[in-house]
Amino acid sequence: MAGLHTIEFSTCLKPVDMVRKLREIILDLGWTYERVEGMRTVDRFAIIVPLTQLAKSLGIKITSGPLNGVEMLSWSQTPGSSGSLHYTSWCCSTEIEKHKLENLIKFWTIKLSRQPWRWTFGERSIIGYFHPTFGQSKKFFKKLGFNVKSKTWPELIETNLQAFFEE
Repeated sequence: MAGLHTIEFSTCLKPVDMVRKLREIILDLGWTYERVEGMRTVDRFAIIVPLTQLAKSLGIKITSGPLNGVEMLSWSQTPGSSGSLHYTSWCCSTEIEKHKLENLIKFWTIKLSRQPWRWTFGERSIIGYFHPTFGQSKKFFKKLGFNVKSKTWPELIETNLQAFFEE
């Protein structure tokens, strides 16, 4: 049985926006996909007691092309009393090289409407300005090769998905 590569990180974009952008990329490349919906267990803290809840997840599974089997799920959760954090999880078998999955994530990130690691002051204030998720997200995107200090968007980063995945 093949293992799985899983990459999970948070963004400031809503799950619907994340899934929509991946769907557009898949259609532009001429691949096929199927929608994935489900429930995900998340923890919410009420004062000091963690409460387990279910969050609806939306996603896409690529069903053709060189990345056949890659699945992206996204969901929102409310860790405290207000404000939502949005997460996405990318999963594929170990038969697909991890750098190809990371290249798809880079290409997807470039196509997003705004920087996924840059929450507005209002969004951060509602959730909690010093929540550790904000820093973790910046570290993840910096590791992918993005300049997280730059305010210009879209960023030019070297990734050409069509040339990289020619069949």
